[in-house]
Amino acid sequence: MRLKWKIGLLAGAAVVLLGGGSVVSALQDANWLRVRLAAAVEERTGHHLTIDRLHVWILPFPWVEARGVRLSGVEEGGPDLLTADSVRARLALLPLFHHRIVLNDVSLTQPHILLRRLADGRADWQIAPNEASDVGAGNTGPAGGKLHWNFGISALQITKGEVRWQDDMRGWSGWLPLTTLHLKDLEGDHPTLNATVARDKSVVTLTGGTGRLMPVTAETLPVELKVAFKQDGHPAGLAHIDGTITDPAGKRGYTVNFGGSLAQLQSLQAFFPHAGLPQGQNISVDGIVGGEGAEPVLQGLHVRSGAVDLSQFFPGASLGRLMLDATQPTDKMALVVDGKLGAQDLGVRGTLGTLAQLTALGMDPAHAETPAELMVLDGASNLRIAGTLGGGHSALDVHGVLGRLALGEGRPTIEDLKADGHVDAADTLSLIRKHTATDVVRGLSGVVDVQTPHITWQGQAWTDFTTHVVVHDARLTADPMTAQGNGVQQSGRFTYAATQPVPEIEVSARPVLLPVGIMQQWLGAPDLVQGIVTLVGTVSAHGTDAATIRQTITGHIGASIVDGTLGGTALRTLLGPQVPVKGKMPVRCFGTHMQVSGGVATLDLLGLESDFLSLHGHGTVGLEDHALNLHLSPHVLLGGASAGSDVQVTGTFAAPVPKMEPAYSGRYGITIGGDDGGGDSCPTLLSAAREGAAGPAASAPKKGKEGKVMNMLRGLGLFQ
Repeated sequence: MRLKWKIGLLAGAAVVLLGGGSVVSALQDANWLRVRLAAAVEERTGHHLTIDRLHVWILPFPWVEARGVRLSGVEEGGPDLLTADSVRARLALLPLFHHRIVLNDVSLTQPHILLRRLADGRADWQIAPNEASDVGAGNTGPAGGKLHWNFGISALQITKGEVRWQDDMRGWSGWLPLTTLHLKDLEGDHPTLNATVARDKSVVTLTGGTGRLMPVTAETLPVELKVAFKQDGHPAGLAHIDGTITDPAGKRGYTVNFGGSLAQLQSLQAFFPHAGLPQGQNISVDGIVGGEGAEPVLQGLHVRSGAVDLSQFFPGASLGRLMLDATQPTDKMALVVDGKLGAQDLGVRGTLGTLAQLTALGMDPAHAETPAELMVLDGASNLRIAGTLGGGHSALDVHGVLGRLALGEGRPTIEDLKADGHVDAADTLSLIRKHTATDVVRGLSGVVDVQTPHITWQGQAWTDFTTHVVVHDARLTADPMTAQGNGVQQSGRFTYAATQPVPEIEVSARPVLLPVGIMQQWLGAPDLVQGIVTLVGTVSAHGTDAATIRQTITGHIGASIVDGTLGGTALRTLLGPQVPVKGKMPVRCFGTHMQVSGGVATLDLLGLESDFLSLHGHGTVGLEDHALNLHLSPHVLLGGASAGSDVQVTGTFAAPVPKMEPAYSGRYGITIGGDDGGGDSCPTLLSAAREGAAGPAASAPKKGKEGKVMNMLRGLGLFQ
């Protein structure tokens, strides 16, 4: 018995040595293995494998090293799915006798992975096995038939790689540094995954496992994945996916639960630095996915969010809470939103489509649509928005009254805002991705009537405001805009045309009353005058920013103020630093009329009347650089007489340079005495500035200001 055992052992050793010798001989021919390996990978995945150099070693154990490795993407001639400088792996010998290449412990160092989805839906991660193909001359079986080599991997390790993705269907792209990735037991019954992604002080760890994947995927595939997110070494978020996928190679039936929570939304900024994420906290998502194949369906979804700062999207806006709830596919998605706009509380209540409709919208946003019925709430009042939403076409009806709408500090506050109309969007996804004023006007069409009984803005009030807004063919028109204010019937017209690459704006007022601070802020001018300005005229401009608009504005403008105030700084700007006015000087009337072109306002009329100062003149003002070239004739009034001189002001608003200007004779002089003009010149000044339109009247002149007049004269050096 012992002899038989020895003879059997020797015979077995001889067989192994002879077979091993054949294998060694074959493996020394690296090109032989490279060709078969490339063919096996392409047959299994549909992707083309390229290896520049392949080296094989038998001792101390069989292993291979590949240099210049590239795995093609789904687009022929496009970028590769995988590139790596080197790949190392152990080579299993016995499977070679069965024409099967099995690589153990595959290690990729600093690989570059690019995951792309093309606009037509083809994606790099899709596997499309090819028909079995020839792998080289002489590769024949005993009966002369072709032999085909299979390919397998038992374990995979990646160190210091990177993953990029580009989704042309949805316009998404991104990049993640992959610190480590370990895949084990890939051809066993329980493959496992362990991956680490780190950037700065943020670390994401992904762990989990699944059922058999290779060489034949199990009929029922369990899935269990967990994600742990840490920042500065402290827990920052968790997520999980668990469930089963039945018939993964066929119909693919899903029963998968998912969920997660994130303490601070902006902590994701470490991995998505260009996302511009707002400050947000306590965000959680839980749901169930069912369905089959390419059409999985949400079986339930629950979303919660705490406070989120939305001021980067709309000044003064913030979210207090957000709730989305649906418990089965036929349920409509219930929406609850509470937030603030400035100091004003606002809420949104309503429903979106069913989970099945929302899933279809997520899978095919360009074509699917979902109904929506929402109410914007302010106390007992509400504005109802109803219609359909889709990534392609959306159509909404707007109807109702909002009790109060405060647009934030320095912006109008609107009471009992009523809106009735209809709005369509031909490409909603494009507007979501890019929603500047130009994009909105080009992307929307519709008609909306707006009314409100009361508007306040920086101390000014309007009543009975109405307008008819039309958006059509890349043109928005609000015409007419009418309101009552300061006892004056006001009207205006606004047009924003985006039919050309650079949008054009046209504004008409006859008249419109505004706080003068708004105009000074828009012009970038210092706060020189306080009061309500009455505007008339028509101007047009083109551009997308205030600076360009100021440079391109053309037209005529009349501006007037009654019973306002002029600061001492403004007087010293106009008349010189010697003017001894502190605080503010009451102004009975101020008026100017100008032609605007090429970034310059040419003032053909400039006048001011107070109880002891009268000023008239003309000149130019730069709208962008604030360059001054004014020719003024100020007169100090004293009883029935006056004292005055001609003054030229150059420089800028910030650094004015006033100086005396010679009279027609070429001499400098000061005129003292004579008639102060008698009567009241305000009505004539205001009429000229308003182009004959109606407006508030100035108060009657006051007497008894001789003491202040003498102080001004002394300040001007006329008396000691």
